[in-house]
Amino acid sequence: GDLSNVISKRRHHFIKVGGLAAELNCSESLINHQINLLRQKEEHTAAGIVAEYDDLPLQNNSVDLILLSHILEYSGDPHQVLREAHRVVVPNGHIILTLFNPISTLTPTKLWPFKNNANFWQFRLFTISRVKDWLNLLGFEVNDIEYGAYASVSSGTSEYKQGRWAKFKQRFFPTTGAICVISAKKREWPLTPIRPRVRYKTRFSPAISGANKSFFKQQ
Repeated sequence: GDLSNVISKRRHHFIKVGGLAAELNCSESLINHQINLLRQKEEHTAAGIVAEYDDLPLQNNSVDLILLSHILEYSGDPHQVLREAHRVVVPNGHIILTLFNPISTLTPTKLWPFKNNANFWQFRLFTISRVKDWLNLLGFEVNDIEYGAYASVSSGTSEYKQGRWAKFKQRFFPTTGAICVISAKKREWPLTPIRPRVRYKTRFSPAISGANKSFFKQQ
């Protein structure tokens, strides 16, 4: 409650949601007031807010920019996470998502049963077009989509082959990067009443007018 009131009084606000987002260096951002929002406190990361990602303790239309770094893939209800982000972002504010791209080398590696760090691979993959549909339904307008991380995830590949493979994929298959970054703007169009351009003038019907005159002549 108190924190929400403090945030609402400031001018520009940048919320970084999740541990990965908190670790990103955003010093070049024009928004100086940046807050890390984590699900639980971590020793190596300064948490300004501790809360659930699908229930943000922030006022409506109070955040200028919100960054969700690989939150949807590990969330039990990604739709609610996006709805909360839409609720707290100001009109014409922005949301930035980083996602794993299913059309990349991550898909066969995720299905491979013999791999280290099994907890890391416990994520769900969503197609980029599906996430775009979610954003459009909420009222976001997707401005930019970029891909990155073209190197192979195989640890046995040499650094030289990794570099050549990454350059080849980036040049000829740019949408196969393992990481996708989506930037979208919250749109809210005001509802203005549409007034008719034609103005109708009311007048008496000639038949009724003639009947009235004949009635008075008889009198």
